[in-house]
Amino acid sequence: MDGPSSSITDVEATTPPLNEPEELQQGRHQDTVQREAQGDAAPLFFLGDSAFSVYEEMARQLRQLGWRETLSKGLIVRCDLVLGDRFTIPYSLLQCERLPATSRYGGYRYINYFRGSHKLTLKASMARIVAASDVTHAEWMPASFVLGGDQRKRPDDREVFLQWVEKRPEEVWIIKPSSGCKGKDILLIRSPAEIAAFIQTLAPHNRSIFVAQRYVDHPLLYHGRKFDVRVWAFLKTPYDIYAFAQGSCRTSSVLYDAGDVGDTLAHLTNHCLQESSPQFGQYEDGNEVWFPQLAAYLREAYKEDVLGRRIFPQICNIIVRTLLAMRGELEVLPEIPYRCFQLFGYDLIIDDQLNVFLLEINGSPGVATKYLEPVVRGALALVRGDDAPREWDVDAVRFVKLWGAEDALPDGLALE
Repeated sequence: MDGPSSSITDVEATTPPLNEPEELQQGRHQDTVQREAQGDAAPLFFLGDSAFSVYEEMARQLRQLGWRETLSKGLIVRCDLVLGDRFTIPYSLLQCERLPATSRYGGYRYINYFRGSHKLTLKASMARIVAASDVTHAEWMPASFVLGGDQRKRPDDREVFLQWVEKRPEEVWIIKPSSGCKGKDILLIRSPAEIAAFIQTLAPHNRSIFVAQRYVDHPLLYHGRKFDVRVWAFLKTPYDIYAFAQGSCRTSSVLYDAGDVGDTLAHLTNHCLQESSPQFGQYEDGNEVWFPQLAAYLREAYKEDVLGRRIFPQICNIIVRTLLAMRGELEVLPEIPYRCFQLFGYDLIIDDQLNVFLLEINGSPGVATKYLEPVVRGALALVRGDDAPREWDVDAVRFVKLWGAEDALPDGLALE
């Protein structure tokens, strides 16, 4: 239900705490200078009903910067910044309603999700679009096949998939719901007979869609256990691509055993699955290590800066290529009176030859508590117009710029 107009609250600037980060003080100062120059009231933001931790934290920081807040959907057209619910943002309305040229962002408003971003975060559509747009995708995305859905509207990949499996019967496959999360309903299958049996369970006119993804069966291990990597990427209009320099590695609770695909705790590192293990947290607090720890481990093992020299460049390549492949779906045209930004969570895995592969992309990612405040502070700075360095420093707690309009397109992209 829409709130009344009185839900706008003026949050007066208070004396900054002694330990307030310098970047937040700078942001407060820049907001104050702009308000004084405009002669207007403090800028206004909208917070939706189901905002998750990242945008709750963003709202907290905006209040601290002196912004006003509304919970009323009826006032959303007056807002400089919209922290809306992902699937209920009224883009068509906001496309028609312009703000004054003297507003916080010069007549534009910013929205916290890109229209069409679900095509990047739904596993099936992402696999199809990337495969059609980038001739290099097989180098960094495991072979993926879309299964299920209404076959009258769009036939799936089952025939091609079964032909692939017949030629490579030794390969292991992960089958995941296209829209799934938190490790739910994931199958790990090796037998061609099991794969055929699963496909037989899919009704021809079922709406459920799955993606079968080739399992990366020689993963790089951390002290003998499997891990995956989460990187937070940030996209903002006009089409600037960033990544947060710090990331997390989710570790398994048990030693890796390539021969036992039935042991999901050894093969799937999702926290929601690992928490069921009696050994959860035994090796690392919360089964999580951070980039500086991973860098030190790899430097000891390889006697070189593996993370900085070999892995980070591949992560950059994957983030840039996937977001550029989606540019036709996401880009906001200059004449539209709003701009967008969005945080994405990239889940990746590294094999024992130090090749990085994309597993999936989350459009509403959680951020580790230790990095939540700087991630949000950095995102607000980028929206404000600040830029970021190009060098990915494993010791820096900041965003790094991966691609901008001034950069050339990577080779191998076929964009319309």
